[in-house]
Amino acid sequence: MIEIYLFINPLDESSLKVEEKFLRIIHKETEKVHFRLIPLVNPRVIQQYIKSHDLPLGDLDNRNKLCNSIYSACLDYKALQLQGKKLSRQFLFELQKKVGRHKENYSTQLVHQILTQINADLTLFKHDRESNLIVDFFKLDQQVANEMGIESFSDAVIFNYNCDRDFGVLVEADTPDAIIEELFKTHCDTSQFSTDDDRLHLY
Repeated sequence: MIEIYLFINPLDESSLKVEEKFLRIIHKETEKVHFRLIPLVNPRVIQQYIKSHDLPLGDLDNRNKLCNSIYSACLDYKALQLQGKKLSRQFLFELQKKVGRHKENYSTQLVHQILTQINADLTLFKHDRESNLIVDFFKLDQQVANEMGIESFSDAVIFNYNCDRDFGVLVEADTPDAIIEELFKTHCDTSQFSTDDDRLHLY
């Protein structure tokens, strides 16, 4: 079995592109793959996001607005997960397309528009979204990200339990498909994974 933890920004097109890349690779894979999308927001990844997008580092109002929007979208996604993995991923992809790709503003109205579009249960969503349980689920995700040393949106950690590799491998967003596909192989030479490629880390 292969397990992938992909840490994403629910409002960004870059994360959407990495999700699509992994789904494309997984589609060709014959082994069983557990693909986990984990919404993420913390000061460290926000700082990296601002730098990578050439946004003003000293604009605190913009930083706070960005943090609040991503945090809210993370809770939206966690709430919808209670209605099923397929529906929540559909919601996530639509949200990333509208906000990240088409530059629409994130808002409660936009969220409800997408929920209606994908035929989600709005009443159930509103109930779950206001639950403290959703915040607890979100906090668990952030704990996992912290334990895995995640520093940027779209970082992923891959575990291959069919391989003699007894560690996870952290790969960055721009890691080539060929390296990811190599990590999926049953028979792999662990000596090939080194710090020579700064897009790939062991832990």
